[in-house]
Amino acid sequence: MRFRLPWWRLPPPPDLSLAELATSFESLGDNCEFGLVQRYCGAEPLGLFRFSSVTSEALIDALDTAFRHYGSTDDTEILEASTGRLYVRSRRYGFAYNTSDFAQTTAPASIHRREVGKIAYLKRRLLEDLAEGAKVFVRKGDSVPQAEALARAIRRHGPATLLRVCASDAEDGAAPALWRNGMLEGRVRRFAPYETAYAIDLESWVDLLREADRLVRRQGVPAPRRPLPNLLARRSGRAVAHRVGAPENGVCVFGARQRTDRLDANAVHVFSAWVWIPSEFRGTRVGAAIGHFRLGWRDADLGRRECWQRVWVAARLPASYRDLMMGLVVEAPEGDQFWSAGRRLEAAALPGPAPQPWAMTMGLGPGL
Repeated sequence: MRFRLPWWRLPPPPDLSLAELATSFESLGDNCEFGLVQRYCGAEPLGLFRFSSVTSEALIDALDTAFRHYGSTDDTEILEASTGRLYVRSRRYGFAYNTSDFAQTTAPASIHRREVGKIAYLKRRLLEDLAEGAKVFVRKGDSVPQAEALARAIRRHGPATLLRVCASDAEDGAAPALWRNGMLEGRVRRFAPYETAYAIDLESWVDLLREADRLVRRQGVPAPRRPLPNLLARRSGRAVAHRVGAPENGVCVFGARQRTDRLDANAVHVFSAWVWIPSEFRGTRVGAAIGHFRLGWRDADLGRRECWQRVWVAARLPASYRDLMMGLVVEAPEGDQFWSAGRRLEAAALPGPAPQPWAMTMGLGPGL
């Protein structure tokens, strides 16, 4: 017989890829921002409210009635937006989401049956997930009383966890998530504007998901970070000076074509580089590019000068392309100069850890 020592602990669960991590959460609406976070992480999970407009009061009403009325033939209406796109709306709850159909090419009556069937399937899955309790359900923008009422409505269906997300511009170093009143509360630096929901602060969302995963799935055990290989065929750690020539349409590109036909077309890849912007730089943008494709991204903060900062862009690499231009995109007048170093291409939605170029941080000057 083997006895376990009192300090014996189970090993932490294995680290998740960003796509796996994002799939362990599910949106309860407000708008489509968290659904796009999942897409930028390389995940496309099914979800009843992944891309839906949902008010807190209507959601609680639906939970209290086990979604009995949502998606019935009489409840579901197909409407046309000002753009010509058709969208689905619940007469009882007001839930609404866009379809991929347009009124000019598709009759609303022809997609009604399809959407009724889809809602029936997805609401059954949601109720099963709530009862199982394995997922964390994400709700953004609610007040504390609204979130507490929603958490109570969720717990009536099972042991699922609610993550209330708010936006905070404070750089106070506080943990992205914590337990409070039987639910998780978390923060991101900012929400994307409703009119441009794709402009997501992906890094702070991923920080929040990792912290929530640590608190729920790992019960406080930190998750290790997987080292990722650099997939660029030619790379150097040296800092390189770039001088802006005559911009074409106001844009200069500093990069090279990289083979992509040997990479996984189903995975998200991220190109990143460190950039050093001098105080006299007059440009309006320094960013990264993978062809003309883009999911998440971070351009240089032009308010920060004379220091290294990292820029990146993530994209899916279409299988139809043999190679793509990867590099830095700059909008600046002719003659402006900046430096870059540490270019990387990784199979991930966000760049992995990489040290700053040492020459600049030691004060030895650019280009050494």
